[in-house]
Amino acid sequence: MFKKDELKNLWPFYTHSLILNLSKVIMPFYVLYFFSIGFSFFQIALIGTVRSVVSLIFEVPTGAIADIYGRKTSVIMGYFLMSVSVATVILTKNFYVLAAIFGMNALFETLVSGADDAWAVDLAEKDDGNLTDSYFLKKRTFRNIGMVIAPLVAGLVVKHYGMTNLWLIYGMGIFIATLFLIFAKNTNHVEIKENEIEDYKNVFTHSRKTWDFIRKHKIVSLLFVAIFIFFVVEEITSLVWTPYLQSHGLPLPQIGYLFSLIAGLGILTPLITERILKNKSKLSILTTTTLIYAVALILAGVYSRLLFISIIFVITYSLEEIIEPLEDSVVNKYLQSKIRATALSLKSVVTSMASIVGGPLAGYILGILSAEKALMLSGILFMIIPLVYSLAGKRTF
Repeated sequence: MFKKDELKNLWPFYTHSLILNLSKVIMPFYVLYFFSIGFSFFQIALIGTVRSVVSLIFEVPTGAIADIYGRKTSVIMGYFLMSVSVATVILTKNFYVLAAIFGMNALFETLVSGADDAWAVDLAEKDDGNLTDSYFLKKRTFRNIGMVIAPLVAGLVVKHYGMTNLWLIYGMGIFIATLFLIFAKNTNHVEIKENEIEDYKNVFTHSRKTWDFIRKHKIVSLLFVAIFIFFVVEEITSLVWTPYLQSHGLPLPQIGYLFSLIAGLGILTPLITERILKNKSKLSILTTTTLIYAVALILAGVYSRLLFISIIFVITYSLEEIIEPLEDSVVNKYLQSKIRATALSLKSVVTSMASIVGGPLAGYILGILSAEKALMLSGILFMIIPLVYSLAGKRTF
């Protein structure tokens, strides 16, 4: 299951992924929690937009700082600050205060995003250049082991103690998980020529050079387009699914059980994906899975029986267990080590821009359309993604 030197270099990241996701008990009830304290769809979407705006502003500078001054320090500090911000959510029900808390959380997250995977990928490539695919797939496996248990715990907590305590559990879990990253090796990978020293000391110059690289690289540019559309659609579907299931008679604890089922399937999905990769390219798999995903969303809007939409819910989230790690792996394949954290931060900027567009759009759409029509519209928009992956695949030949 593990390749030579894989655990030696990457065990802190796998342990962190497991514990972090064991603690994500709030995830199945995120939207429902805000409903319970009186927020509307539009207000929930606006909180996501605030997070995205903050990420957009700070993502690139913090990514460049991690590239230049150290990824380990950036990641560990970011996670510790995130744990504190998550725990403070329970202190208020005021929309503006909560928007500020989530904005600060997004700022702390920019210290992590991009830098964490860049750190791990450099360690993965240190002894074996073929460990990158394994890292992203195994990380997903450990994530899903945690996510099997988290919704079950969440269901019990909600049943006996209410949803508020889920935030405390999540904050504590982030803190404990981060302790294991202290044991991960640092990387001193950046090789800067003497005549480049001043440029690389300038964060914004480094960021501009990285953006120029992405813009000129046709495959990476196409991948970023697909990522943008993916997260615009996800803004809509993430608001729709749990209220949609609940409105058709699915009790709250059973929503948690569905998330556990998805995570259970997700433990096996990366292992199956590794086998498929022996015969199929990453981009061909991405094309097929995103096409199935789009069709599934449309079908969920056409036929809205509880059993059927529950199955579609499980299918779409399970497909994400294939799509996201493969997309991460493909993007990293084309990135140079010395710009990797900054480039991955720019990838996070793209997802933030998608949320800035998709959040208000989702709130507006759900104010004028039924959940069924919103899912159908999401599926139609998602159809663009397999076309983009197919085009990117042709450019690799």
